Amino acid sequence: MRLTTPPRETPAPPRRLRSAALMVGLVAAFTLAVVLAAGQVREGTTGAAPAAAGLSTTVHVLTWAGDDDLPQPLPDSSAAFRLNPNRWAASDLPVTVWYNPAGAPPGIAVEDLVRNALEQWSKVPGSAFAFAYAGTTAAGPGACDLPGRQLDGRNTVTFVTTLPAGTLGITCTVWSGGSNGDLVEFDIQLNANVNWGRSDSLGPGQFDLASTILHELGHGAGLGHPCTGSNSCTDAERQAVMYPSLRAREQRNVLKEDDKAAMAAAYPGPPPGGSGAVGPFRAVLPGVGRD
Repeated sequence: MRLTTPPRETPAPPRRLRSAALMVGLVAAFTLAVVLAAGQVREGTTGAAPAAAGLSTTVHVLTWAGDDDLPQPLPDSSAAFRLNPNRWAASDLPVTVWYNPAGAPPGIAVEDLVRNALEQWSKVPGSAFAFAYAGTTAAGPGACDLPGRQLDGRNTVTFVTTLPAGTLGITCTVWSGGSNGDLVEFDIQLNANVNWGRSDSLGPGQFDLASTILHELGHGAGLGHPCTGSNSCTDAERQAVMYPSLRAREQRNVLKEDDKAAMAAAYPGPPPGGSGAVGPFRAVLPGVGRD
């Protein structure tokens, strides 16, 4: 189930269809896993260059919940962020990021959103991690092309029309050196078919692009989703930028304490100017995982 030509406008689901909207997200994640499985089986075929030896790809999926009415948070404040086992080596910091504007939604200054998100992740107190913005590029998301995995040495934010319905964006992180090896590249795919909006003027059925970009860049830095389901999540986890789903008109475009604690634990040290337990990593296929 891949979308290639649907219109950009996507109406918000009625409240009575909330459970159906959630099911769409589950189906989207399942569909993406099936697509990735097919790609992994065909790796190195269909005329594409074979993947580099010793490299593996992790795919992180952000889905939408589809409900404009946000429930009141539960009265608790504990947090249990999750770090992925693969992170950037200190020698690779700052991590350079490019932006490909092709297919971007009109009327939104996407490049400014990318810059703002990079700055937020680069100025977390107690974290030595930093991004660096390199400008625009025509490069594509080769890290997400699992059949061929065309790595180009660029960590690129892009828009595509091929993500399943219910998926806001995915981040494909490539790592080497075993299960706990260092990250070497990532690419972000944002769903061009989504009805995106600006944080200051979100209408019915619109999703906050700033929140999505900030979330996906967190995966690019090596962070995972803080919890796996709303019934087991704390208030702090549900409000975190790295929470695994986003509702229409919901805004999570500023790092929360859970996100900052994760970065400080992943990359401890003085901020470049600019903690908690590690949870399990769940593999879907050998060499292909998602959280």
